[in-house]
Amino acid sequence: MNKDILFRILEQWHEEDQFQKIIDTIHDLPEEELDYDLKSHLARALNNNDEMEEAARVLLSIQEEGKNDPLWFFRLGYAYYYLDREAEALPLFQRAHELNPEDEDTKLFIQWCEEELKDTLYPTETYSEEEMNALESHISRYLGETDHVFHELVSPYIHVDIYIVEPTPERNFYTLITGGMGAHRMNVPAELADEDIDRAELLITLPPDWNIQGEDENDYWPLRWLKTLARLPITEDTWLGYGHTIATGENDETVSENAPFQGIMLVTPQDVPAEAETCRLPGGKVVHFYQLIPLFREEMEFKLEHSADELIDLMSNVNHVIDIHRANVCQWKPKKNFYLEKDEIYPLLTDWNEADGCIASDRILVDGCKVGYMYRETPDENVPDSGWRFLAGDEDEDYMNNPANAGVYQLNTICNYDREIIPFLHAPYNTAYERGEDGKFHKCPFTPPQD
Repeated sequence: MNKDILFRILEQWHEEDQFQKIIDTIHDLPEEELDYDLKSHLARALNNNDEMEEAARVLLSIQEEGKNDPLWFFRLGYAYYYLDREAEALPLFQRAHELNPEDEDTKLFIQWCEEELKDTLYPTETYSEEEMNALESHISRYLGETDHVFHELVSPYIHVDIYIVEPTPERNFYTLITGGMGAHRMNVPAELADEDIDRAELLITLPPDWNIQGEDENDYWPLRWLKTLARLPITEDTWLGYGHTIATGENDETVSENAPFQGIMLVTPQDVPAEAETCRLPGGKVVHFYQLIPLFREEMEFKLEHSADELIDLMSNVNHVIDIHRANVCQWKPKKNFYLEKDEIYPLLTDWNEADGCIASDRILVDGCKVGYMYRETPDENVPDSGWRFLAGDEDEDYMNNPANAGVYQLNTICNYDREIIPFLHAPYNTAYERGEDGKFHKCPFTPPQD
């Protein structure tokens, strides 16, 4: 039977709740015809037929193919949820939500899982009453009087409320501030342990006509990213501080349909007294406040290639209040016609748990050349940089002196251009390889790059 016809029949049976008929039909097919899509349909039918154990088994058999499919994560989460395995279901639903933020069923299951687990899974870190009073006084004194607070109903790890400072004639914009992130002590590098930067709160400023009560993603994304970043130091066992940048999606994905931004940078609070930057709590703990500034992809790349301070200098005429129509200060960076289309980039680097940023020459990304020379330098602190640099090997000095001839990419992207680099990516810093006449990579002396 033609596959398209078969899928139309399966969808019709699904609408008619004829789940057993779907299961029997797919089971009757030859094993060699059972591809990812058919097994996914089978798992859905098994879930709907209350056969969750078998659905989970089928889904786990296609785990590799489902790595970027929100339905795979949702269906496995569904099976685990109804098997009373909420602790395993929750991260699956959360990943499904990351891949498809608009799906209401996923949001509902996340809420149900969190309600089931709130008393057992998350030992919530909170401020003491005295610390909370000190924080609220600091917000009122330096950031503005808070007219109301968005209280969390379910609080994994930390209790993060959002304090709302309404627009005034003097400060005609909303200020939204987290309250609770600083209860957690972040895992800062050992060399910074004495600098009292292990606790933080975040804020963002929005125009006076922003619908802060809206649940649509076009309205809600600033609040969502406040909450997401507030928990990031816990979920990733890391820290956030001045100048840090965070990608908000992959490839061309933006923060929402109406906003073109693809990253966020943390800066000191804008248009407020310098004293607003830090709050000393009773007992001596210090909480730093950072403001979220959404960035275009080209601005993210510029910051990674240069520094936060240099990007801030470029953005001197950009208002800190979110403007989804603002100019891209790095728009001068030319658009590139990449050798591979976006849908030709596959998840090849599946075991990488380090920073995955890298720099690669256009001879590879645009012209389609193989990697001829690659080296790994020690990256700057606090940037998502793997340290890897990739060249075709035939670039001359003039070519490399033009910053437009290279770009910042994810390691996985470069792996799609040349899979032969993958075995070498775990090499230590200050390592270099070049491709020999035999077509294979050989270790060579590492020469530190010159500024």
